[in-house]
Amino acid sequence: MRRINHKGRDVLCKVIDHIGIYKILQDSRGYVVSNTKGEYANHGHFKQLKTCYTIIKLMQKRTVPKSKYLRGSVLRISTDKYYINKVQSKIDKDKDRIYYFNPSKGVKK
Repeated sequence: MRRINHKGRDVLCKVIDHIGIYKILQDSRGYVVSNTKGEYANHGHFKQLKTCYTIIKLMQKRTVPKSKYLRGSVLRISTDKYYINKVQSKIDKDKDRIYYFNPSKGVKK
């Protein structure tokens, strides 16, 4: 068990696992992935432990996540400038993407 300061209050966390430079903590609301080489801002919150392991694996392999939430989490957690630029360029590219829209024409109830 370890105490961390979160928004001005102490929160009791349980250390689940250390994977490289990343640490997985469990608090009362879910799980936290923290980068030990970064500052306090280099952490992300997740609801499931499986997601924590997935995002750590993606960051270690420098793979860009498909999920918008995971991309934002990678930008917060990672300290690797090359990887952050890679994820940010994918986010910018997807903003201009045209999504398929299927209008329902002539449908009567």
